[in-house]
Amino acid sequence: MTIPFLLTWVSLTLATFLSWWLDASQEGRWVGAAVLLVAFFKARLVLMVFMGVRWAAPVLRRSCEAWVIAACVTVQLTYWYAPFG
Repeated sequence: MTIPFLLTWVSLTLATFLSWWLDASQEGRWVGAAVLLVAFFKARLVLMVFMGVRWAAPVLRRSCEAWVIAACVTVQLTYWYAPFG
């Protein structure tokens, strides 16, 4: 296993523990938003490193970065403006 893959795996594992800790120890609507941000950070890591987009053509990399940002913003807006119940 090469160093970038190992560092990415460790980062994904730590991010998973962070999500779990936030959900288990905190309260409030912001916790869900924070967990969603961690999830999109993890999705970006998987896209860039494990799927090889980091080393792909610049147009593909920019498209994937834009997709992650657009999806994150859309989900966050839906989360914040949907009725909380």
